Amino acid sequence: MIDEIACRWAASIDRGLDRDEDARLAAWLEEDQRHRGALLRATAALGLLDRVRALSGRHDGDGAEEDGTLRRDRRHWRRWGGGALAAALVAGLGLGFWPDRTERIDTRIGEIRRMPLADGSVALVNSGTTLRLAFTPSERHIDVRKGEAWFQVAHNPKRPFVVASGPYRVQAVGTAFDVRREGEAARVVVTKGVVKIWSVDSADPPRRVAAGEWAVLHPGRMAVRAMEPQASDQQLAWREGRIVLDDMTLGQAAAEFNRYNNDQLEVAPSLAGRRVVGWFRIYDVDGFAAASAAMVGGRVERREGPGNGDVTRIVP
Repeated sequence: MIDEIACRWAASIDRGLDRDEDARLAAWLEEDQRHRGALLRATAALGLLDRVRALSGRHDGDGAEEDGTLRRDRRHWRRWGGGALAAALVAGLGLGFWPDRTERIDTRIGEIRRMPLADGSVALVNSGTTLRLAFTPSERHIDVRKGEAWFQVAHNPKRPFVVASGPYRVQAVGTAFDVRREGEAARVVVTKGVVKIWSVDSADPPRRVAAGEWAVLHPGRMAVRAMEPQASDQQLAWREGRIVLDDMTLGQAAAEFNRYNNDQLEVAPSLAGRRVVGWFRIYDVDGFAAASAAMVGGRVERREGPGNGDVTRIVP
């Protein structure tokens, strides 16, 4: 039923929406998180009409016949937007009839971006992250070149959703998880469902990691642990624009803030191992510096930095 309605909306978008239709479409998309993914599939199916025409052997001639054919195809789609043609095309997507799609996503320092993906999945991309997406008829592949992203995966067992971080692979179907790349290491936090994790550099079989667990991946070894609620809140608080410090060292906390801000924090070596607690907005460098200095018995110094931001130092 949702797919049929999405097909009608795709047909309406193709011919152009009036103001009333635009408002009704916005309301429909807000009703259910599945609606956006269904609309993406339907609009992708509509785009496939041109591909079907090309594959059938109709090539450009003088342009007039091609344009007329295209107009007839579009009219045929609109006439059958909720019927057999739409159902066949949408079903075709599930069977793997999907155009190859390659895309690169980059976020700037301090930018957190929510990205609907072409398959109906959603990626929440953290600050300073680079992703490479390659969606093919047989696989949905995302390479985390650097940084971190959380994925809510649309269910499609015939097109596996695989995230790479260096040699590590995380495969999921109908689940949600976070992948953070840290040099040669990686961290995976599963928030819903189950994922399989393996390394292409190892002959070891894949490990299953379920919701409420997290995996720390280093060359040659993988550790899977149950996650305490406070640990989950700390590691995924960035999705809400927060940094949660749960008995973290001052040096580690400063490094977290530096991921999100051009204004950088420096900590004197004698204070870097001191423990701090609390939670802060990711951009509140000054508030964190003042509070943490008070916690460790230090003071705050500020100077102009060499780049776009200033440097705040926490010293004894």
